[in-house]
Amino acid sequence: MQRNIRSKKDLEIYLQKLKRSNTYRNDLEQYPTDASLASEILFLAYLDGNVEGMVVGDFGSGNGILGIGASLLGASGVHCVEVDPEQCAVIRSNSDDLNIEVHEMDMRMFSTPVETVVMNPPFGSVTEKADRAFLDKAVELSDHIYSIHNFKSADFVRNFYSRNARITRENFVNIRVPRIYAHHTRDNEFIKGVFFSCEVDH
Repeated sequence: MQRNIRSKKDLEIYLQKLKRSNTYRNDLEQYPTDASLASEILFLAYLDGNVEGMVVGDFGSGNGILGIGASLLGASGVHCVEVDPEQCAVIRSNSDDLNIEVHEMDMRMFSTPVETVVMNPPFGSVTEKADRAFLDKAVELSDHIYSIHNFKSADFVRNFYSRNARITRENFVNIRVPRIYAHHTRDNEFIKGVFFSCEVDH
């Protein structure tokens, strides 16, 4: 581990301090991943032996919180894939001294194999099937998947992973969404989510 990250709490504290974008795009279903949830998912992957010394992909990276966390936990390399130029600039600012490569591109164009994917992709609630490219690439390019989804899509995601991988966890999670869009009425809203971890046999 790096930067004196000795525990999940240490990781959460570090990730809370990362810069975030000043603007978010609703058409891309962007919202910042909460540091508490990010550190929880990352430590599960770390304890599974699927982060340290491995190449990790953070698909739909936002400010890079999951990829940066993976790097701090000893990933040998991290690929952050993000289509929004403003978010990519934030990732680079947050990770300029870490072994992270930022790919500013549509998820469907990414083709670099990784060992582990950690992702909080679009839910597909604004643009139908917006999450499909992320799921497709995760099973195509990786061996281990850790992903967060809206509970409303749990059946779809479960069926997709069941056809293409072996599900090792399915847990309910609370996803904190801060007030970043005009239609938000509270400073923080919690929505029901679901977390999956999967193993892919290629």
